[in-house]
Amino acid sequence: MLSSLGCDWSGASTAPPSETESLGQSPADEATPAVIDADWVASKLQAPPAPEPRDWLREVEKDPIAALKEMDPGALQPSHSRRAPPLEMTPIRAKHPAKYEPTKQLRDWPPAVGQFYPNLVLKDQTGQVTAISDFRGKVVLLEVVGLTCRACHAFAGGNEAGTERFRGIEPQRGLGSIESYAQGYAKVSLDHPDIVFVQLVLYGMDGRSPPAEDDARAWARHFGMDRNRNQVVLIGDQRFIRPESRKLIPGFHLIDQNGILRAMSSNDPRHDGLHESLLPKLASLVKDGR
Repeated sequence: MLSSLGCDWSGASTAPPSETESLGQSPADEATPAVIDADWVASKLQAPPAPEPRDWLREVEKDPIAALKEMDPGALQPSHSRRAPPLEMTPIRAKHPAKYEPTKQLRDWPPAVGQFYPNLVLKDQTGQVTAISDFRGKVVLLEVVGLTCRACHAFAGGNEAGTERFRGIEPQRGLGSIESYAQGYAKVSLDHPDIVFVQLVLYGMDGRSPPAEDDARAWARHFGMDRNRNQVVLIGDQRFIRPESRKLIPGFHLIDQNGILRAMSSNDPRHDGLHESLLPKLASLVKDGR
């Protein structure tokens, strides 16, 4: 069972009620809970099953040809640190970028499984305007993020050895990165050329307001989200500030090549389990191309 459940948020006020109400949002206030319940992390997520260790020296002695075909060339060097080189991919850039309109009414949010995903049009970590529809034809794994959510820090790799804390926030203990879980349950890396990994940052450093662009870009730099490798950080705005959005953090959305939301893991107990449903579906989409 994982410990230290929950995402810590500090208090602050948001935009004036008149502004948020004009956009059809529910303005956040001091009554907004400071902590996001993340019990689903324990109930829907388990550590990936560890592969059984193999005695390569013995296997080489028994059948050298078969063993050499299967084993990693560095397997007989236990102290050797290695990582497979990333697969080649072409960065996705829209030929005709959509127009960013932060005062335009946000429609179809929150998304619904089985429906087309809302075509969110937001700025990304490079400053360019990016739309979800830009990624049509690819499998999109989208993570909903709050910058002070400790589980989000862990999923971003905050608990990996040598990774410093972002803005001094301690990642949730017992959680690995989403990359490690993708490899453990889907047997696929998020660096796969058929996958676009998107982090949708909806809450900033005060836990109640939209993220400042500088903070979101600092997050992307800190955790190595590389737009040229189709690792995209989208920066949310005031339109997302509502209770329904907070309930999605921490959480993951799986969007297929046609733009349909196939699975969603979040605080809602009716949603998919991350390890038992969403990630296996990710593997199936990548493998079958449908």
